[in-house]
Amino acid sequence: VRPADLERSKQIIKEYFGEKGYMLAEVTVNETPGPENTVNLDFEVDIGEKVRIREVLVTGNQNISDRTVRRKLKKTKARKGIFFWRKARFDRMLYEEDKVNVVNHFNSKGYYDARVVRDSVWLDTSGDKPGLVVSLEVQEGPQYHIRSIEWDGNTVYPDEVLSGALGLTPGDVYNSERLEQNLHGNKSSSDVSSLYMNQGYMLFRVQPEVRVVEGDSLDLYYDVYEGEIFSFGEISITGNEKTKEHVVRRELYTIPGQTYSREMVQETIRRLSQLNYFDQEKLGAGPSIDLDQEEKEVNLTYNLEEIGSDQLELSGTYGRFGVILMLRFGFNNFSAQDIFKGRAWRPLPSGDGQQLSVSLQTSGRQYQSYSLGFTEPWLKGRPTPVGFQVSHSRFTSNFGGYYGYGYYGYGSDFDRDNNTGFTNTSARVFYEQRLQWPDDKFSASTSLGYQFYFNRDYTYALPSGQSQQITVRQALTRSSVDHPIFPTAGSTFLLSAELALPIYDFIQYHKWRFSTSWNIPILRKLTTSFSADFGYIGSVTGKDVLFERYIVGGSPFDVQGYRNNFGKDIIYMRGYPSRVLGPRRNGEAVGGRVLNKFTSELRVLAIQTPQITAAPYLFMDAANTWDQIESYNPRQFYRSAGVGARLFLPILGMLEVAYGYNFDQFTPIRGQESEHDGSNRWFFQFTLGQGFN
Repeated sequence: VRPADLERSKQIIKEYFGEKGYMLAEVTVNETPGPENTVNLDFEVDIGEKVRIREVLVTGNQNISDRTVRRKLKKTKARKGIFFWRKARFDRMLYEEDKVNVVNHFNSKGYYDARVVRDSVWLDTSGDKPGLVVSLEVQEGPQYHIRSIEWDGNTVYPDEVLSGALGLTPGDVYNSERLEQNLHGNKSSSDVSSLYMNQGYMLFRVQPEVRVVEGDSLDLYYDVYEGEIFSFGEISITGNEKTKEHVVRRELYTIPGQTYSREMVQETIRRLSQLNYFDQEKLGAGPSIDLDQEEKEVNLTYNLEEIGSDQLELSGTYGRFGVILMLRFGFNNFSAQDIFKGRAWRPLPSGDGQQLSVSLQTSGRQYQSYSLGFTEPWLKGRPTPVGFQVSHSRFTSNFGGYYGYGYYGYGSDFDRDNNTGFTNTSARVFYEQRLQWPDDKFSASTSLGYQFYFNRDYTYALPSGQSQQITVRQALTRSSVDHPIFPTAGSTFLLSAELALPIYDFIQYHKWRFSTSWNIPILRKLTTSFSADFGYIGSVTGKDVLFERYIVGGSPFDVQGYRNNFGKDIIYMRGYPSRVLGPRRNGEAVGGRVLNKFTSELRVLAIQTPQITAAPYLFMDAANTWDQIESYNPRQFYRSAGVGARLFLPILGMLEVAYGYNFDQFTPIRGQESEHDGSNRWFFQFTLGQGFN
């Protein structure tokens, strides 16, 4: 055994523990003779205290602050001040990457000559505990501007189009980061590479060259190789153990024989994500690509991984009207075609992408509600969803009529009758069609509904006895979000009009709704979103509309089983109890005919696995409802803010919790003062199956 080998072994051990933060580790070697000219080596290690980065020093920078430079050292952080949770461990490999990040940031601000001229790391033993000090000296150099942009080898697109895609023009400050993104790939897919890739130029390459000229100017030269046009070849699908192949293929925009387009690959991934059948992280990695240069074809393989999409929801709530239990089954990948195939019941026929939902709510004899819904997303091989929904609800009151306050007002015993109650039976059929103009993200839907009510002194909004209504609803929607539950980019749009036909003595009204939401990515998993919702309910015949109203406040869990939610459009709002906002009558919420709501969120996609997806968020909400347009006042919004989180578990579906602070005092609903007296500004809410928005 050579002494050099021992020293090398000791050094390897020290480096190992040094990477773990134990920079003071000491290694001792004990040698004992062994049989037949061998030696037993015993390495004793005293790891000592863990040494963390105490300080990061930056010098030489004149135009970019120390704080900004330290922020670019993403993996080399000091533990000091309020940042007590940082690991502050020094890793040589990550440190070298951080130095590159620093130089790249200077380059993005026009300092093309910027470099780290000197750096050092040393152990500072002063103070209570030893710590590492990292020191960088940078040299900025002059700030460069672009003098000219030249292209060579391009025949498909003229110089003006390619220069426009770069996003910089002569005279602008040089920005290496923007040039790199606009050359090879930006979030909007408007980069130079996308221009060519979307036209089939799969082998497109561009070699940039930066030439320093007199003064503080740069000439940008790009040598372009366009290559030949490729088409989509064989499209394979793997991993769809439950979902049938035709369900996946009908969502594909990558059609064999068509010209290759990177945009179509991205749109296919977005469409498959909307199904919510497959692991999003694996799907987001994109398909495997195999180039057949002889046939000029691009063969793709979509590697899928099934996740549970069916949902079982069992929940309960307790309030003024007793315990309400709810059981809901949601089968989001059902197969009606296989109902009569015995082998398909595992445990239910599945794989055709149909949706079947069954739900039951009950508090015993006092309240019962049943519903059944079915949707076929592709009718006769076309993206035209059709479906139906039927429901029946019954409430029997042990108190007086009209919300329990008696026919003649609050506290009256005149009309106490155990037969007071309300029954509602409804049916709805709908048809939706995907449009091609203005683009294929638009869709139009039409629905026809029928409602039958039987009022036994339950609500003054309807006459006693039978009431009916027939509604026709037309809606125009657009969605470009990348995920239906946890969007990080894209927007949604809804414009709808609903008419309750004024035939015979049926219930009549017209209802308009406009809503939109925008998701703006900040970082890879950090997103901010903004949404707005407007609604109006008017009369067709001129008679006052008492039955159809907007009710604002609470969560889906809060309003389960409320007997006076029939004929109401529930608008959920975090930070406020259910039904406390808007017009009142005899102290009870009756809802409004004008709706306005705004929501903003800052959320992070913290966990994304096949077992659970979680996105905590900060939120701000503002909403209210008014009895008529003339009383609308934008200064009368009720505002709230707080924290929350959305979680998705395959078996339960979506679960959302929120803890909100209500900024504006509200008046509690008469009879519910013991539950919500209006003095508690913080309010905790949660819901299963659907969210607050």
